[in-house]
Amino acid sequence: MQPTDDELPQDLTDFAPEARKLVRDALPDAANQLPAEQLATWLEGARRLLETGVGLAPLASYLRTVPAVAKQGGEAVLVRTIATALSVATRADARATDAFLRALPLIARRLITGDVMLAFLDAADEITAVAPRVLADLFQRAGSLLEQMSVDGLRRWALLGVQGHLTDPGGQDAWFRLEGQDARAILRAASDGTLFTDVERRLGFYLRALWGRSMALRAGSAAAMHEGERKTGRRVSIIEGAIRMPPAFDAFPGQNGVTLYRAACAHAAAHLVYSTQRLQLHQLSPLQVVLVSLIEDARVEQLALRALPGLRKLWLPFHVALPSSVISPVSLMARLARALIDPDYRDDNPWVTKGRTLFAQHADSLEDPVLSRTVGMLLGQELEQMRVRFSFRTYLVEPLYRDDNRFLWDFGDAGQQQSDDGEVMHQVVDLRAAEGAEAAPIELEQRRGRSAQEQGVQTGLVSGEEQQAITEAPTRPYHYDEWDYALGMNRPSWCRLLEKRARLGEAHDIDQVLLRNQQTVDRLASLIKAAQIQRPLRLRKQLEGDKLDLDAAITATVDLRSGRTPDPRVHQRQGKTSRDLAVLLLLDLSQSTNDYVPSAGTTVLNLAREATALVADAMDKIGDSFAIHGFDSNGRHEIEYYRFKDFDEPYGERSRARLAGMTGQLSTRMGTALRHAGHFLRFRRAARKLVLLVTDGEPHDIDVHDRKYLVFDAKHAVEEQTRFGIATFCISLDAGADEYVTRIFGARNYLVLDHLRRLPEKLPLLYMRLTT
Repeated sequence: MQPTDDELPQDLTDFAPEARKLVRDALPDAANQLPAEQLATWLEGARRLLETGVGLAPLASYLRTVPAVAKQGGEAVLVRTIATALSVATRADARATDAFLRALPLIARRLITGDVMLAFLDAADEITAVAPRVLADLFQRAGSLLEQMSVDGLRRWALLGVQGHLTDPGGQDAWFRLEGQDARAILRAASDGTLFTDVERRLGFYLRALWGRSMALRAGSAAAMHEGERKTGRRVSIIEGAIRMPPAFDAFPGQNGVTLYRAACAHAAAHLVYSTQRLQLHQLSPLQVVLVSLIEDARVEQLALRALPGLRKLWLPFHVALPSSVISPVSLMARLARALIDPDYRDDNPWVTKGRTLFAQHADSLEDPVLSRTVGMLLGQELEQMRVRFSFRTYLVEPLYRDDNRFLWDFGDAGQQQSDDGEVMHQVVDLRAAEGAEAAPIELEQRRGRSAQEQGVQTGLVSGEEQQAITEAPTRPYHYDEWDYALGMNRPSWCRLLEKRARLGEAHDIDQVLLRNQQTVDRLASLIKAAQIQRPLRLRKQLEGDKLDLDAAITATVDLRSGRTPDPRVHQRQGKTSRDLAVLLLLDLSQSTNDYVPSAGTTVLNLAREATALVADAMDKIGDSFAIHGFDSNGRHEIEYYRFKDFDEPYGERSRARLAGMTGQLSTRMGTALRHAGHFLRFRRAARKLVLLVTDGEPHDIDVHDRKYLVFDAKHAVEEQTRFGIATFCISLDAGADEYVTRIFGARNYLVLDHLRRLPEKLPLLYMRLTT
């Protein structure tokens, strides 16, 4: 029997008759689900929602759905749900408010815990504040979207749609209705993974079955992931005894997300069982820190395999490193990681072989954690003797299932407060490289002889119609991701790059440049003549040589005493290697390069052309492999890229004619151009790879209004190139460039020229310093 109006609580008499009936009908069910205090909060929320003027339909949805959500999530979720509903009602309309309230039961069933539900409400508030017009479409699809991605992924996908169509309401509507190709592409990219919330309970049971005890599993902080993903990637962390898993794992080729989560938590659990002592950072270089961590990973896995041999089948598919002639510290470490777990893996690289041998020699003392520090330090010292380039800040632990290794280290005072912030490791480890340190080849490869096929090619004159046909010839577009720092994610295939054929000028003009700069040319000639083109190199593990290779001799002695046949290659001798590098000179050809430089009596573009001609002449005389490219942009769909000279093309008359014909126009979308330059360098067979960028200003484009956006994208592009063993150096002609070029390229990887007229003199000399 329903209560009469006189029997209703005094609070209900404030509702209009139609609303009062709705409240009275919903009250018994709400009273069964909510305690008295929360019931009062629920009624107050209904009153305030009605006061916004949204009408009875959203009120009915509120009365029906909110009690069950509050029962599941608790009082904090109830209060935040009411606040979000009022915010949507105030900023949007009744349709959006009703869509939000109707979606709540499905969203709550999907998100399960109160903390994750609160994270969703935070995201809803953020989107409501910037784009109220899209809320109805977003909330109608929120349940199905959350089946495919995490809350953080949904937030970033939504904000990407808002920010990408700030001045295009129709584009925003198409995005949230999933009518646009970009929206679906990014949704697919965000959906290629498995959510931790889907497998959390199964992983808990799995670890208990493996180790016979419960281990704490937690979802990693979404905020920390958003802030730190650029540096650390999606990696597991062990913090205060709990295994922190990424909210979602990207798909791994040939493996499903559940298997990846199992491999990751099994490895982290092995650390909790066997890594019983914290390691000291004292007197370790960044390379040694990484290698000690790698050996510790291998040590705990071998101990786990003794107890649970089946784990090898779980971990092994994620080790995909292969022997390669293109060598970098990251690839060597990935190969060593595989060599230490895969007995069938064959790799004849001396450093990998030594690591495998040292680890095998300590097979009887795997329980001693000192093993990791001893072996890791030795391997780190040897890798440093090769003078390889290594960036600790951009390094990611491989393979994907392994944790970030912060758990292993004792940071002292800096590490007392543990958190998800990976910057602690970067701040504590001394990252300062020795001044003037340069990379040297690890392995030698015979540089290909340059073909003289085109040496005598004549340019000839072309008509205006022919030149226009060359310039406008259709080219295959390239699509590149772009990094959005505000969202902490790549926008998949966001930028379209078109390779344009360079205009032809007079090759004679480049010859005149050399004549006008005869003093610089003479100086370069003497530097080239004096340069030590062939460097000394210590060849180890030789059958004959000038002296003993101590490491090989020690290994041979151990083998003799162990009853094994020793390797007779115990000598070392001095050898020589020629320069083995590939350099891509990348020129910013934006409109600002047409600015006049009074002190030089010419334009920035002409100074850049002169400098390029002098550098090209020097590189050609030395015999270095080099390419000269340029770029400009007109929005993300029209990035123009010009190839004045390619690597396998001789520096002949046609190349010089293209240099003479280059022009400045449009804008500077630097990140995409750097990625395309890396595309040409990534698979070249060279020990050193360098992009030398010449620009006259910070990145900018007509469709970007946030000054930081393209700066951070360029920084991300430089970090991507570093992971592929490609160094990037910038020469900026902007006197006020120090702040943004430091952020993009690093403190030691740029030069700012205050006097532009000195560019033709400085650029060739800088090239000599960087490469000899």
